[in-house]
Amino acid sequence: MTFFDDLKLAARLARRELRAGLRGFGIFLACMALGVAAVAGVRSLSAAYAAGVAADAAALLGGDIEASLSLRAAAPDELAALTRLGPTSHLVSMQVMVRRQDSPGKRGLASLRAADAAYPLYGTVTLDPPLPLAEALAVRDGLPGAVVAPQLLARLGAGLGDVLEIADAAFVVRATLVRDPDASAGLSVLGPRLLVSLAALDTAGLNTPSTFTRHAYRVKLPPGANAAALAKELRDAFPASGWRVRDLSSAQPGLTRFMDRLAAVTGLVGLASLLLGGIGVSQAVAGYLAGRSTSIAALKCLGAPRRVVVTAYLLAVGAQGCLGIALGLALGAAVPALLGPLAGNLLPVSLPPGPYPAALAVAAAFGLLTVLAFSLPQLALAGRVSPLVLFRGYGEPEAERLPLAARLPGLLSLAALLALAVAATPNRRLGLGFVVAAAAATAIFWLFARLAVWLVRLAPLTRPGLFFLALRAVVRPGNQVGRVLAALGLGLSTLCAMTQVEANFREAFVHDIPRTAPDYFFVDIQPDQLADFLATARAVPGVTRVETSPMVRGRIVRIKGVSPEEGQVGEEARWAVSGDRGLTYAAAMPQGTQLVAGQWWPPDYAGEPLASMDEGVAKGLGLTVGDSVTINVLGREITVTIASLRRINWLTLGINYVFVLSPGSLDGAPVTHLATAYTDKAAGAGPGEAVFAAVTNRFPNVTAVGIGEALNDVLAVADTVAAAVSAAAAATLVTGMLVLVQTMAAGLRRRAYEAVIYKVCGATRRTILTVLLLENALLGLLAGVTALAVGTAIAWGFTTFFMELPFRLFAGPAVAIVAAATGLTLLLGLAGLLRLLSKKALPYLRNE
Repeated sequence: MTFFDDLKLAARLARRELRAGLRGFGIFLACMALGVAAVAGVRSLSAAYAAGVAADAAALLGGDIEASLSLRAAAPDELAALTRLGPTSHLVSMQVMVRRQDSPGKRGLASLRAADAAYPLYGTVTLDPPLPLAEALAVRDGLPGAVVAPQLLARLGAGLGDVLEIADAAFVVRATLVRDPDASAGLSVLGPRLLVSLAALDTAGLNTPSTFTRHAYRVKLPPGANAAALAKELRDAFPASGWRVRDLSSAQPGLTRFMDRLAAVTGLVGLASLLLGGIGVSQAVAGYLAGRSTSIAALKCLGAPRRVVVTAYLLAVGAQGCLGIALGLALGAAVPALLGPLAGNLLPVSLPPGPYPAALAVAAAFGLLTVLAFSLPQLALAGRVSPLVLFRGYGEPEAERLPLAARLPGLLSLAALLALAVAATPNRRLGLGFVVAAAAATAIFWLFARLAVWLVRLAPLTRPGLFFLALRAVVRPGNQVGRVLAALGLGLSTLCAMTQVEANFREAFVHDIPRTAPDYFFVDIQPDQLADFLATARAVPGVTRVETSPMVRGRIVRIKGVSPEEGQVGEEARWAVSGDRGLTYAAAMPQGTQLVAGQWWPPDYAGEPLASMDEGVAKGLGLTVGDSVTINVLGREITVTIASLRRINWLTLGINYVFVLSPGSLDGAPVTHLATAYTDKAAGAGPGEAVFAAVTNRFPNVTAVGIGEALNDVLAVADTVAAAVSAAAAATLVTGMLVLVQTMAAGLRRRAYEAVIYKVCGATRRTILTVLLLENALLGLLAGVTALAVGTAIAWGFTTFFMELPFRLFAGPAVAIVAAATGLTLLLGLAGLLRLLSKKALPYLRNE
């Protein structure tokens, strides 16, 4: 027979097999559908966000091109180059303290934005009550208008018509700000937004070089213009300007990076559920083929070669797998449409419902490779069923080990699945880490299963009693310890690790860090205000210390002579080159500084500019001692040589800088001062509120940032991440439950014979049920303890080495994990046990 004849015959046999329907494939289909849905849903959601950003890129960026500068407006030649490209809008933003004129004690931090008459070039500003933006910001009765976010009005207890003061300037609230299209979007914003006119800002004297401001110039290009090429021309035309030029491809870069990382992490957790579902696939296929062993033997007796048999059942299994994949793709494709309305308050864009073929194609590839990787070994075993099975007493299905040649197709499919996991993850290190973690988890659960059986066998198993009878059942030959650990271990370990990390993170940011962190940061302290500021802050009862540091803003423009866009910048250091950074200078090494490489300069150093740099950022930028970095400060380029690397614990929340420069490096730059105030925590919140009031009353231009408010923003981001990972982990746990059901079902036949023996020996139904439930409880307990050990180890490593926080074990989540494993095993096994006990003993005793 030719290959095509074999294929036609196999297809006919597969079609006949499929006439029996989905009997025995329910768990198979559920595992595939859930795993594929998790992968497809995450990837579709990520694609929907990218599509939403692309559709609204101009409105999100504020124009087709944006050129941003810190601390200064564009020079005449720079502004001329922008206006030649098209209509241009100028927007200034800063952090300010706002207070009610009629109630000066009501203050709040706000993100102030001042816009010119051309704003917005794209999109619309939505106000309540609805009125034109120009009318809302116009000067009436001698006072300019402002539109304010509802959160700020609630914080100040203000409403429409009230007058707000910023430094020495007054603005009347004309409307609340519902939505502005180009607002800096993210999961946390430092202060609610407040929008005024640029003319009012200039008149009030707030737009000065000594105030930390960010100037953004947006350009609306003619139709058909190449934004990317024109942005590059601007960068090349003014290499020393220090401005950051972006086009439509980089709208909302910060949130996009966050969403990409979140999608990568949750996508890998979803892929873990698919891999776990592969165990269910393997068990379902093994059970199905075991039930067809007689048919396979008959086919061989009639002359069917092994390749036809394997191909026929591969087609039958593949058809069921395709059905599960199709169900998963349908569920995953619906995720953007279902979650789009819920994400409206978190994201600056709407999520197009899709579908997204590329995302679905990757998910389908994952599903197909999973089916092949976990079913091919079982099909190879089925192909070795002996024809003697038809002849009672002369043949039994062989429990042989497959040779390498027979296992090779399955191994290649598994390798392709893992390779696709790495290739489909934008962060290759994360993808490789997932592959290593999957292999390590497999080895760990296998070792734990062997160790658990060995430990149980050390118990006095020969003692009488139901408990010891259950112990003997746990460690019998062909026991289910390994299968139960595999089914529940991954999902419960993920949940255990996540809950322990979240608990440690929350403990650190709610209790530990606030005990040692400053109460307030004070920004924009002018040099002539520094002495009075220190005297005012230190005079407040309960203030234990006040630290200050000079600060200017600068942007990294070259790393060892190469621009960051052209060089190799690690993902962990991308933030350091994506915008302006705070810079300071110091003669003596600050107290508590830990040098890890190089040396500090002498106190009287007066040579070429040197810098001490954070070691983590230096590693991400590929820098070491002796390398050079060029920093642009207000259009002036300063090339510094790295003299030393420092290890910085950013979680102290004290004054820390990526760069500390040598004295004289920043001469001539407009320096302001940053300060932190620490209070006696035993005195409660009183000293913190008092120093806030004293400073903001005396210095209206100084912006105060409360550490508590900043930590709440961090916790809000953490809650969002935890919710997303929890949803993906839940899919893993549900898949584990399905696999556990399959495992329990596979063991029912053996347990049926055991129940018959118990009955013949005089055991009551209650006794038999007690023994079997005790066995299930012990299996669940072993799974819970294993998941607790693995999850805690992962949480310890992540908390200690990645987050650099002290780790402690929280008993509540730990006990919940063990209880969940025990309860799930009992609950899922109970239904099968009740059916088992209802069977008659005679059919099993009859000599066939």
